[in-house]
Parts: sequence; structure tokens; C-alpha cells
Amino acid sequence: MHEHRESGGVAVAQKVHPKGHNPLGVKGVDHIEFYVDDAEKWANNYLNGYGMYRRGYGDPKTGLKGRRAFVVGQGRINFLFAEAAGKGPEAEAIRAFVAKHGGGVKDVAFRVKDTAAALKHAQAAGAAVVRPLDEHEIFLGGTIQAYGDTTHTFIQRKQHGIFAPGYENVAGGIEDGEIQFAMVDHIVANVEHMDEWVDFYHRVFGFDQRQHFDIKTGRSALMSKVVGDEDGYIKLPINEPSSKNSQIQEFLDEFKGPGVQHIALLTPNIVSTVREMRAQGVRFMDVPDTYYDEEFRKRVGEIKENIEELKSLRILVDRDRADGYLLQLFTHPVFGRPTLFHEVIQRRGNSDGFGEGNFRALFEAIEREQAKRGTL
Repeated sequence: MHEHRESGGVAVAQKVHPKGHNPLGVKGVDHIEFYVDDAEKWANNYLNGYGMYRRGYGDPKTGLKGRRAFVVGQGRINFLFAEAAGKGPEAEAIRAFVAKHGGGVKDVAFRVKDTAAALKHAQAAGAAVVRPLDEHEIFLGGTIQAYGDTTHTFIQRKQHGIFAPGYENVAGGIEDGEIQFAMVDHIVANVEHMDEWVDFYHRVFGFDQRQHFDIKTGRSALMSKVVGDEDGYIKLPINEPSSKNSQIQEFLDEFKGPGVQHIALLTPNIVSTVREMRAQGVRFMDVPDTYYDEEFRKRVGEIKENIEELKSLRILVDRDRADGYLLQLFTHPVFGRPTLFHEVIQRRGNSDGFGEGNFRALFEAIEREQAKRGTL
């Protein structure tokens, strides 16, 4: 049974599955894999701008088929950047993806208790298995198809400390920089038919709808539903366009289909993280001075941060509940096209929202960028 409470165009859906329902045995996000044209270039982009550290490397000489790949990360975040190398089906698959989409997320991999059981349930629930059970001394893996050309790999690790077969560990140094990230907070998908994928994650993963947004500005609109696990460690907002010139439609046009729109990275200190990222040359969405007016102070109430400091760094704040608020900021698109970008997010208290109160300010900022490109 669904129950909703409405607040400013936001509906929050209560649990519908029985307590502890986790048919795939999902433990969390294992890693996110990007297909790119130059793996070293994009890995270095995250090393230099996002404070990531080197973790692994592989190519045909180390045992990988058709690819050259770098693993970088921080905290519980692992990003894998893969480019085509040589010939064969693996290399051609990467080339075809990049030719169609440009750089982007190919796979969101989940850690599971039992890969064989997870694949069996997923297939029985209607998911298409694109890579059957594959056992190595390091892990058991298997992959299902998701939205567009995106896939989900299930990984059951047997050995810890090595990323995957064919990869060599790379010393990355001590994680002591000013840019601090702990984990992936949420992963947002842009699709053509939102309810189809809400149902997919409900059937296959046992994820329930947590929230529903219907946000409109004067020029564009977005509809979004958030699915996730009961514990709140996995949060997957799913967007669909509700106007022809919305940024969601622009993504679908530019990416040539559904895909991951943005990945939110959780930081314990957004002020120092954003300050250092800006110093390293990362570009963020513009936020107008008017955002920080008296209405802002009324809306967010008492917060621990210095508002003038937030204004100087253009950090957004949203009080999503009486005992919690979040701070967030969005980067410019990573790959030079209006496709994938990142969100830097910090949560205070019992914050569990996504910045709905900031969406209008964000949309207007994105629309200014669209206007510059002539797509609005």
C-alpha cells in the first residue's frame, strides 16, 4: 500500500515491501564503469580535480581483453575508466558505445551476497542477462541489462585487495587531501519512460519508491521518482522529461538515449571540498546572488555553516526535514557535452532528500546554459 505526503510538489512514498526485503542480496555499489575515448586522460581528470587516488590498472599485457583501464577512487568510491585496445568484441563494444554516446557510464556494479542467486532472481523477475555467471579466484560476476545501454553487474567478492582479474594494484598515496569523499550518495538516470524503470527496480531489486518530484519552471519541467533499498544506502532517482525543451530531453538527445545523468558524491565537509575543487579548476553550475536573499535564510533556518562563505563558493542549501538539511553543488558536464555531471553533497542531521527546494534555482542555472547553447 502506498501512502504519500505532499510538500511543495514533492510526494514521499512509504515502504511497500515487507521489512528486510532484498531479493538480490545487494550490499551496496561496488564500482561505476565509464567507457571513454582516453582512459588515462579521464582518470587523471578525477585525480587532479576530484581528489581521487590511483587504485588499479590493466591492459592486454596484464590480461585484459580489448581494453586499457584505470581504477581511481576515494573512500568507498571506485571509478573504472576503460578505453578500447586492439581488436575483438570487447574493444568493438567500447568503440561503439563511445561513438554513439561519447564518454559516459556503461555499468553500475553492485556488491551482492551471492551472484548466482542474484542472477537467477533477476532473470525470473524479467531482467535480461547479458553476461552469465563468470567465476574467478577474486570474485563471481554476472551482468543484466538496464536502461538504454547501461548495465548492472553483480559482484560477489572472494578476495579483497585486488580489483579484478587482469588488473594490477597501483599505489595511490595517503588520502589526506582537502577534497574528501566518502561514498556515492545517489545515482540519477534520465530515461524516456520513468514508470517502466521504477517497476523494473521494484520487481528485480525489491527497491521501493521513496519520493516523487514534479518540478516546473517557466520554461521546462521534470518528473522524478526515487527508488532505493530499505536502509537508504542505495538511492536511484529516475527522471523523465515533461517538456520538449527540458534539460532531461536535451540529455536524451545528446546522449542518444537513456543513461546516467549524474553521480552524487558524499563529502563530510563540502566547504573545504568545493573550495579545493574550484582551486583545481573544476567548474560548477552558476548560482545567482539572489539565491542567498532573505527568502533563503527563512527557507533554510538555522544552519552551522557561515552563509557568506557558502555564497562565496556558490553552495546550495536545502532543509529537507525539521531535523536535517543538505548542502549541494553541481559541476558542469564532465565530457564537454550536456550529458553526465557530478553533484557534491553533504548531509546534516537526518537529511534524506535531494535538494528539491533547490531544483528551481538549479533548473534556472541549467536553462541559462541551455540558452547559451541555443537549445532552449
